[in-house]
Amino acid sequence: MSPQWILVLETSVIDASLVLACDGEINARANFTSERSQEVDLFPPLQEILASLPSGERLSSIVIGTGPGSYNGARVGIATAQAIAQTHNCSVAGLCSFEGVRQLRDAPISWAVGDARRGSFFLMELIEGKTSSAPELLEHSEFLSRLSSCDGPIATFENPDRLKLPKGHQVVESAAAAETLLDAWLARSPSEQKAIQKIPAEAFYLRPPHITKAKPKS
Repeated sequence: MSPQWILVLETSVIDASLVLACDGEINARANFTSERSQEVDLFPPLQEILASLPSGERLSSIVIGTGPGSYNGARVGIATAQAIAQTHNCSVAGLCSFEGVRQLRDAPISWAVGDARRGSFFLMELIEGKTSSAPELLEHSEFLSRLSSCDGPIATFENPDRLKLPKGHQVVESAAAAETLLDAWLARSPSEQKAIQKIPAEAFYLRPPHITKAKPKS
């Protein structure tokens, strides 16, 4: 059987990362830090990673973290993955970026939270490191009430101060990692992987954009 080369990109967090693995073993890894210019900062480490692919070998699949996190970062990563996939004639699989957080993968039940802006916050459950449902958008009072009853580790990709939590709430500021996202992908059964690959990868967008309509001319 031909070796299975997998490229994993996690670009929805400030401390972005990439790994190239062969048959589950990491062959190369790279990291970069970027807040608003992922479309520029991604490509030097990506070229370095792809250059480590042995001559004549092709990628079998690409895994991309889709957020929720930096929407621009996730979009850049997805577009890049799709372009590379066309060259290598391989599939692209999108996974929630919180599946790339080690503290959440090691717990039977865990939670991802964050500020969804405009007065709302999101809460998302993970079971054995896998997202079990879409993020719930909640007003702050309901968010705090739900959070107080959550068992297991709770992680966010931003400063926990943004969540306006009272004392006693333990929320850990975390970052997704391509290496952990690879573990999440390899933990899926072949049938689960095929099902995910059939779904077009899209960046998590927690809510429709806030658009101010133009006032009618008088």
